[in-house]
Amino acid sequence: MARQPRCIFGNFVNELMVAVPDERHARALVEVAPRKIWLAEPGDLMVLPSEPPAGFWEYAHELLGMNVGDVEVITVDSGPLRPLATRIRELGLVDRLRDALAARPGVQVLPFAFDRPTLELFAELGVPLEGYDEVTESAVETAYRLNTKSGFRDLAVELGIPVVPGTFCPDRASLDAAVADLQSRGKGAVVKLNRSSNGFALLFLEADQDAAVALDAHLAGLTAQPDGWLVEEFMQVQSILTVEMWSHADGPELVHTGQMITPNGSFSGQLTPPREWGAHLDALGEHGLTWGRKLHEAGYRGPFDLDAITAGDELYVTETNVRRTGTTYLEFLIRRLHGDEQVTWLADGRVGQSDLSFTEAAEALREAGIAYADGVGVILTADTRRLDRKWRFLVLGRDHDEVATLEKRLVDVLDLT
Repeated sequence: MARQPRCIFGNFVNELMVAVPDERHARALVEVAPRKIWLAEPGDLMVLPSEPPAGFWEYAHELLGMNVGDVEVITVDSGPLRPLATRIRELGLVDRLRDALAARPGVQVLPFAFDRPTLELFAELGVPLEGYDEVTESAVETAYRLNTKSGFRDLAVELGIPVVPGTFCPDRASLDAAVADLQSRGKGAVVKLNRSSNGFALLFLEADQDAAVALDAHLAGLTAQPDGWLVEEFMQVQSILTVEMWSHADGPELVHTGQMITPNGSFSGQLTPPREWGAHLDALGEHGLTWGRKLHEAGYRGPFDLDAITAGDELYVTETNVRRTGTTYLEFLIRRLHGDEQVTWLADGRVGQSDLSFTEAAEALREAGIAYADGVGVILTADTRRLDRKWRFLVLGRDHDEVATLEKRLVDVLDLT
């Protein structure tokens, strides 16, 4: 049977991650959107909020065995940061999208996030979402609710999943009171915006810090966001873990387990599987399946994750992302390259001091003998250097030691910091 064509919809600006798009958060996601090419196959349609850099685009197509042009791309100007489906309507691109979809009988849409503007647009266009016979209101409402810190916490408590001690604060007065309570007991606080992702809008407060001054400065940059914060006890974190999950038609599946790289509290990358395996990872996998059964019952189909920390040798689950995550596309790429073969992999993004062009960097990896080949090596997964000077990469190896050796050589070749 021929594969059904896909419309890969890069709605990195959406209603699930942050209620009101913020330059500091959304612009970085817009810049990384061309990484969606790793999901594409000839005949697919991609809708992106940024123009793919030429060097990266040629490199990715070559690695995947495709020619540039095998995949049609509609680029949507995202100067004003609004949900991608909203921006398509504003720019009068609905008819162009409709024509491109009509040229692909049987096409299904694969969005990054499950937000209402996207669902409404494709319902109007008569294009189904991959994995769904019907998108139910229960599935949509559940995705919106669980992508908030308060919604996550309510369900976690209901299911008996361990969470960090904390309090949801609907307004500034309750926020001040919750922070003061922790500090009065000699504890620091972590302040989280109710709907946020990728570490955006986190504030860490020490037990003896002037909280009022820090909060004033922090909240001054978030005036566009709706009120609502989660205040948690500031714990000494030992490790940051995640399980990538999938809700299929017949139930949830644990896809992979990883140890996250989170400089300054913001997701940067991941090592899979973690070097050390123990009871906490087994427990997190079980919590992921429990979570997945609730999502499945609500009618949600597709990827999600459950993130956690360990502190004081205890496991605390911290959040869920009911959408595609920063590693969903990597899992797809790895399976595309390796099938069911088990591999060890590291993904990260690090600032580089080298002034090499993307094409020159790819050639430097080949000359150093560390470019991906025969199942092992380095893949450059995106080109965002014009925004953040970061080289984004995936290292694949047969074991952790091989991955570590390849990463060290990569650091030297690209002069990463």
